[in-house]
Amino acid sequence: MTRRGQKKHLKRLPAPRYWPIKRKTGKFTTRVIPGPHPREHCLTLAIVLREVLGYAENMREVKAILSSGQIKVDGSVRKDPRFPVGLMDVIDITTSGERYRLIPKKRGGLRLTIIDDKEAEFKLCKIETKTMVKGGKVQLGLHDGRTLLLPENEKPSGYNTLDTLKITIPDQKILSSLQLEKGVYAVVSRGRNVGNEGKVVEIDKRLGANASTVTLEDSEGKRFQTALEYVFVVGMKKSEVNLQAEGGSSS
Repeated sequence: MTRRGQKKHLKRLPAPRYWPIKRKTGKFTTRVIPGPHPREHCLTLAIVLREVLGYAENMREVKAILSSGQIKVDGSVRKDPRFPVGLMDVIDITTSGERYRLIPKKRGGLRLTIIDDKEAEFKLCKIETKTMVKGGKVQLGLHDGRTLLLPENEKPSGYNTLDTLKITIPDQKILSSLQLEKGVYAVVSRGRNVGNEGKVVEIDKRLGANASTVTLEDSEGKRFQTALEYVFVVGMKKSEVNLQAEGGSSS
């Protein structure tokens, strides 16, 4: 008899290399369910609570924490231990008042940074698609799977792919738009320079897949180059979110 649907388990050895799990202490780990982030670029809530933050020692304790409604992701209560959390997601632990944001980690993967109450009210989302839908409205597709319709009083020309939106969570109101241009502050989300941050000093757009590049300069004046699609704008002159290595770490 054939299996229906996707597998519900995942062995530890073939799991993504950046997951902070012990490969030989057990056979299985949690498998990501379909959600807002790709399987290759996210963590599960079980891994965050157990391996990263250390709030649980086993899956039974993870399920107990989640079933009580203590964990919110982007302002919404999540109770599935396999729920994927990824880039720029905000995790709110209501009982302790702790709030974290997931940001890129150097050498690959994701890490948590502690954020305050004010920063936990918004999220940065990169625009990946821009399409026209029924009624002549413009719809923006963001990196975390959500879609937003532009208000009628907004000009579509002011929103382009690879720009970043600053939106409130969970009601998704657009606060501002950060355009990918020279002088803005950005972080690299993937590739060889993942986790590095700095000011955009040059944008070289060319035809062809992965041909366009961006040159950034870090706080020490060192320059590095990455693919255009790997750049995530986080502010105009400085980052609007905390990028410091505080709190839990997925290393």
